[in-house]
Amino acid sequence: MVQALEKAIVVLVGAGQASVLERADRLAELATGMLEPSTELIEDRVRRMKTVQQVFAEGDWITAEQINALQTEPPSNKSHPASDWKRRGRIFSVNYGGKEYFARYQFDALYQPLSIIKDLLKAFGEVADPWVLAAWFHFPNGWIAAPGLPGGAPVAPKEALNRADVVLNAAAQRRASYVA
Repeated sequence: MVQALEKAIVVLVGAGQASVLERADRLAELATGMLEPSTELIEDRVRRMKTVQQVFAEGDWITAEQINALQTEPPSNKSHPASDWKRRGRIFSVNYGGKEYFARYQFDALYQPLSIIKDLLKAFGEVADPWVLAAWFHFPNGWIAAPGLPGGAPVAPKEALNRADVVLNAAAQRRASYVA
């Protein structure tokens, strides 16, 4: 593992970018034992990775190129319109395996962004890790009950996007509490 880290550091240092150099320094510190990650940090990162893998495996994810190809008149730039929609806060993406993906539930049948997604992203607020958003949409939420009987089982926000008021309330509750 140390040899792999040393090779990675050589490649990163060769790139010469400031942020890359900072990351290379952190890798070097880890490799040389100067910086020991806490057990809690490692456990947290392992739990995060398991969550990421589960959300990705159980989801329906598409790339910007696929979104482009599904448009009635695809733009010549294959990253459009997804990159434009993302920049405007109409959709979000995650990175997995070095590629950018968009959750299919953000789009209607014509692969246009659902208007509720923009409202939810605004209500959710800024996030440093887009996988937090993906997990919030993916897992059952106590603020969103299955329609029908009062006190129904919790459902995932992605399954209730047609109930804007309920899902927006759940996003607001997320910011106001520690419980989903």
